[in-house]
Amino acid sequence: MGKLSLTEKVKLSCWMSILQFVQKSNLQSNEFLKQYDLNASKFDMLHQIQENQPITQKELGEKLLISKGGVSQMIKQFEADGWITRQQEWKEKYISLTARGQEQLDNCFIAQSKLQASAFDNLTKQEVLQLAKISKKLMKS
Repeated sequence: MGKLSLTEKVKLSCWMSILQFVQKSNLQSNEFLKQYDLNASKFDMLHQIQENQPITQKELGEKLLISKGGVSQMIKQFEADGWITRQQEWKEKYISLTARGQEQLDNCFIAQSKLQASAFDNLTKQEVLQLAKISKKLMKS
């Protein structure tokens, strides 16, 4: 096994920092979202449904970073809670938020968004813009 170059070591350090940042952010989100009977994954799913409705379960799964089983389990729970409806159209079932699901998301969306945005408070406006540009570039690779 070869050695890492200095550039590779720096890249690894960047990756580790990003990973730790995301883990810390998810822990904070999960703790904050408990008061709304949500966690980061459930919040993301509600938001993805809102932004893309009507959406199939397959399409939803592709937008989320959770397993097919996790998606299926959350959909069943959301349906039981009255947060979503599933409508059959030929071979596909389309998922949409109910008024109750929209209310659930509305109750926490601004506060959750502000919590996440506050993670960048120690950056300058220019640094935030640079980070946004770099993030987009990373997502394309």
